[in-house]
Amino acid sequence: MKKLFVLDMDGTFYLGNTLFPESLEFVERITSTGAKLVFLTNNSSATPEEYHDKLVRLGVPEGSFSVYTSGEATMRFLKDNYPGSSVYLLATPSVEKMFVDSGIILDEKDPDVVVLTYDKTLTFKKISKFCGFVRDGISYIASHPDINCPTERGFIPDVGSFMALIKTSTGREPDHIVGKPNPTILEMLIEEFDVNRADVIMVGDRLMTDIECGLRAEVTTALVLTGETTREMVPDNPPFIVADNLLDLLKKLGY
Repeated sequence: MKKLFVLDMDGTFYLGNTLFPESLEFVERITSTGAKLVFLTNNSSATPEEYHDKLVRLGVPEGSFSVYTSGEATMRFLKDNYPGSSVYLLATPSVEKMFVDSGIILDEKDPDVVVLTYDKTLTFKKISKFCGFVRDGISYIASHPDINCPTERGFIPDVGSFMALIKTSTGREPDHIVGKPNPTILEMLIEEFDVNRADVIMVGDRLMTDIECGLRAEVTTALVLTGETTREMVPDNPPFIVADNLLDLLKKLGY
């Protein structure tokens, strides 16, 4: 039995504002064993508190889970690697407030670092200023590399698309990408929950982020076919579990 289940959200547990039919039973069955459940999302457009409230509204029992985002991990990365540095931040208002409340100094005129998160309030003025700072050569951090974000109406542009725009304009890619597939974000959780890697499973729907992150962190890794990845995209003899959905995954794990 695993002690820590780390789940992606979009395309794995829900799509947009709709839970997959098996999601609530999955939560009930794993938490009844005493396992911890953490939702780990690259989507940095909202705060952990906002995601928590959304999950509760969708029917996930209060107290049965935790949430960790690439935005939260980016704040920790900045504090560890750029202590005291000022930041020009592209972010939604709630995520911007989260950065400020954590003690990070925001600066729109002469920042030490530029940080790109999933800013759904992005404007031409904001992206133009960001590109100007990138051209000046200052450190450039991105929260995650996802090109698209799945919704109930199809895919919409995500941070990876913004990165492509910035590279086309400036010729630069981020100096560091914090979120999945970087295993550091998962290793932060392993440390926080004080568990062995053998007791952890990473579950997601994207080969290049969720699955790559789990493999690089050397934990049990499982792909569910409810989101971006189709069975035809799965390589032969994959080094990870492949399941139709979350309940099929539990069956394959022997629950």
